[in-house]
Amino acid sequence: MAQMKNPLLNFRRETLVDRLVQLLQESIYSGKYPPQMMISEAGVSKEFGVSRVPAREALQRLEEMNLIRKNHLRREIVKLSLEEFAQIYELKNVVEAFGAMKGSLTAAPQEIEAIKELLNQTEQAILRGDMNQLQYLNQSFHESLVFCCKNKKLIDTFLLLVKQVRWTTSLALKLTERPPQSNQEHRKIFDAFQQRKAEEVRALIESHTNAHMNRVLAQMESWE
Repeated sequence: MAQMKNPLLNFRRETLVDRLVQLLQESIYSGKYPPQMMISEAGVSKEFGVSRVPAREALQRLEEMNLIRKNHLRREIVKLSLEEFAQIYELKNVVEAFGAMKGSLTAAPQEIEAIKELLNQTEQAILRGDMNQLQYLNQSFHESLVFCCKNKKLIDTFLLLVKQVRWTTSLALKLTERPPQSNQEHRKIFDAFQQRKAEEVRALIESHTNAHMNRVLAQMESWE
């Protein structure tokens, strides 16, 4: 029997953990790893042919995303509650919209140029069909708007909430029309942002992120 190729071979350590997190996420929301299934460093290490260190780091990231919970000395797959998830997502959207609104008023010229470059890179990634790069650029765009507010407490709160919903980005981007449409929406947000139209930024972000949330919730409902 032919030996299955390990999808994690030849990755640098940082990329290895990122890829391992992605594979574990896919196993969770595809149902391969059902809710309340126990999962361990040793099991992940054996299944994916990696050492315990990246396995531990990947599981810790999934805990931050609220996909895995650690009870005493064991970890298990979380049973995703639509109500709980929606509440986290709604709060994230409110914090993000407020932070981006404030950021539009305090962003430095070099920060605005950096965000513009992210959008240019996104267009290139769409043309290449590079989904991994699109996920990274999408994340960077949203974070950059909030980071411009210079409010550390707000930024920390935003990042904490983002960790618990970030895994959904790949779901939305897999819809064939979403990357170009999402980038068009990002362009509108950026146009208002660089013109320092704070209230318009807030309204556009809320519309964009709430629509994303509703698509994800509809997808999660289809799994039940």
